[in-house]
Amino acid sequence: MIRLLASLILALGIVLGAMPVLAAEDSVTLIPADGTEFEVNGRTYVGALTITGSPGGLALTEVTTVDRYLTGIKEVPFGWPQDTLAAQVVAARTYLANTLRNGRSALGKEHGFDICASSACQVYAGIGYLDEPGGERWVAAVERTGGEILTYDGQPILAVYSSSAGSRTMAVQDVWGGTPLPYLQPVDSPEEGVSPYASWEVQVPSHAFVDILSADGHDVGGELLDLVHVVLPEGEGRATVRITTTGGATTVLASEIKGAMNRQGSDLYPELLPGTRTDGKRLPQALPSYNFAVSYTARRDFPEGVLDYLLPEDATRVGSVSFVGEGWGHNLGMSQYGALAMAQDGADYREILAHYYGGLIPEDAGSHLPDSVVVGLGWELNSVTVSASGRFELVADGLPVGPIAGGIWSVYIHDGELVLAPSFGSPAPPDPGRRPIAI
Repeated sequence: MIRLLASLILALGIVLGAMPVLAAEDSVTLIPADGTEFEVNGRTYVGALTITGSPGGLALTEVTTVDRYLTGIKEVPFGWPQDTLAAQVVAARTYLANTLRNGRSALGKEHGFDICASSACQVYAGIGYLDEPGGERWVAAVERTGGEILTYDGQPILAVYSSSAGSRTMAVQDVWGGTPLPYLQPVDSPEEGVSPYASWEVQVPSHAFVDILSADGHDVGGELLDLVHVVLPEGEGRATVRITTTGGATTVLASEIKGAMNRQGSDLYPELLPGTRTDGKRLPQALPSYNFAVSYTARRDFPEGVLDYLLPEDATRVGSVSFVGEGWGHNLGMSQYGALAMAQDGADYREILAHYYGGLIPEDAGSHLPDSVVVGLGWELNSVTVSASGRFELVADGLPVGPIAGGIWSVYIHDGELVLAPSFGSPAPPDPGRRPIAI
């Protein structure tokens, strides 16, 4: 419960125009009055914000309507064709419906949200970015497809999507394993000349490849002697890589190699990874997709600069590991660049969705979507600073406290309690040793 003295101080501060401070044991919720907007870390929200304390730090969530959530999705440029935007809205709405049907994840249960705001779910950036040029086009796409989702056997599908698939998407059983889903099977994706990730190649010295896998916990070591990439026929399961070194032989899933390269590669070999695209810009990740072929060559003719950071004794015996791949992302479901290419060729959003999701056509969501959704904006935070453009209602530990004037407010943990205090634009002092996660 709220400390009585803190409540009295808060009430007195509202009346006298002083600077109120409030302490709560578990949570504080800021409910905006009509027209009030909240800004946190440069992003704007119009739903109720709740800050909850835990041993790991603060968690920040927003309660918002489904349509407002969808208008906050930031996955494709506003300037893309209207049918590409509409296809993206339906995919995002369906992904939300499927997520809600499956229930909260372990992280969602811990911090009290239905879906996260990062690319681990789908990118939600609040409503502020709609002021950017073309924002009204995205809002129009949300309205145009109002309530539409994709279903299979009467349930919302797992409508995953990624930036680019290259020339062809992949089967879900070939990427993540498990049971095949008829709406996540391979189809051609017309991205050549459209996507900057349509094709790419990455090359690393063989000893760097071994270092990266070892750092990620795989049982490899010594000098690389051989590498065999085993790819099954399309739709028959995940690819593996047989790795032989002077320390022995082991088989690793190709998907695990992608993960290891992305987790460890840039830290261990920043000069090499991520590599470059065909236009000379850097790739977004060390290995951008699951769609690649990997091979080993025992050779010494590396491109200029590759040997600069090797020890002289390494440079005399090094071979190379080459990855030749397509796309950026998991290569499943709709390709955003493929949707762009199809719309440019005259396809409407229903045709785009049917192409990438097994012929499914959008239909009304009905009872599959609630009126509101709780979005996880951040967790393990040192403090949360909220700029309120106007008045808001304050609720502490579930009890109404009263109206609060606009301004900049910080919430942080002090002596085991949540403290809400005026910020004057500066973040509150964090508890030492607590690691923040950006919102």
